[in-house]
Amino acid sequence: MLEMRPAIFDDYPAIANLHTISWQQHYRGIFSKYFLNNQVERNRWVLWHRRMSVPLENQRVTVAIHDNALVGFACLFLNDDPVFGSLLDNLHVVASHHGLGIGRSLIETCARQLLSSNTSKLYLWVFEKNEKAKSFYERLGGIHVENIEKKLEDGSSAVACRYVWHDVSNLIR
Repeated sequence: MLEMRPAIFDDYPAIANLHTISWQQHYRGIFSKYFLNNQVERNRWVLWHRRMSVPLENQRVTVAIHDNALVGFACLFLNDDPVFGSLLDNLHVVASHHGLGIGRSLIETCARQLLSSNTSKLYLWVFEKNEKAKSFYERLGGIHVENIEKKLEDGSSAVACRYVWHDVSNLIR
């Protein structure tokens, strides 16, 4: 059975590990090989230790648990942008659990959090080269509104696409 719950501090190692592996699997050709092979793990561990030690007031992290193991997570920042609304900054699911509806359930949980906070707009950034993720967000009704060149953690840059949902109630089944 799949359980969705708010993340706690003790989840940060599993979140950081999943984030690291997901980047290594999906961001080849976006980040440098050196960064993905040698630096991303520390980068993600530092990020998640900070996020879970001293969370921002508008931060919401949800984890998906299956058979007592963390199999996915989402990180949301409420009311991040005055035009586009709340930012879905991270959504990652263990590769062996892709296609099981976990990503969809995480996004639905985020949508419910937004509605309970009296906001209904959501956006995210996805790398232009990440066709699988773009297709997923489009199937969920995300609207591609713009592309920008983003500076990356390894010093390089890549094109990122902004996807928007103007009414997250459409994400709730």
